[in-house]
Amino acid sequence: MHIIIAILAALAAAFWAFTHFVNAANQGREAIGDVKGVIRRGKWSRRVDQRLIENLSDPREAAAVLIYQIAAYDGAVSDRQQAQIVADMQNSFDADEETAHGLYAFGRMAVGEINDASNNVRKILRPVIEICTDAEKGQLIALLERTAEIEGPRTDIQRGLIAEARRLLLPA
Repeated sequence: MHIIIAILAALAAAFWAFTHFVNAANQGREAIGDVKGVIRRGKWSRRVDQRLIENLSDPREAAAVLIYQIAAYDGAVSDRQQAQIVADMQNSFDADEETAHGLYAFGRMAVGEINDASNNVRKILRPVIEICTDAEKGQLIALLERTAEIEGPRTDIQRGLIAEARRLLLPA
């Protein structure tokens, strides 16, 4: 009888030790997974936390942000404004309709992130300043002015944004 109890006790101890080691191994694996997750989340959050205007490299995207902002100063952008902006982008940027709609959507999204482009004009215009010729910069100013007048005369806030863009793009 003592032998059977000793064997059962040994089996119970072996089972307890086995489950203890398995649990320890699982916890170690989870800890490693947690560390990897923290590293991945850190990398991802740095990428996600950047606003669209932080990585602008295409002058057309920069122009789209300012054009949409000019139109949004009148309130909600109307269908008429949207159609005119898309048509102007097609003509000015030599873009097809799909690309022009994509640029319009990008501008709307970027303005939604920053609320007011006038606070970030220098950052937004960086690719335009670096890449475009003076003639193209003048064309952008004219495009901003046309956009401001779609729904009526320019407002003071629209004039201010256009003046700031002109000052940065075409210094005298």
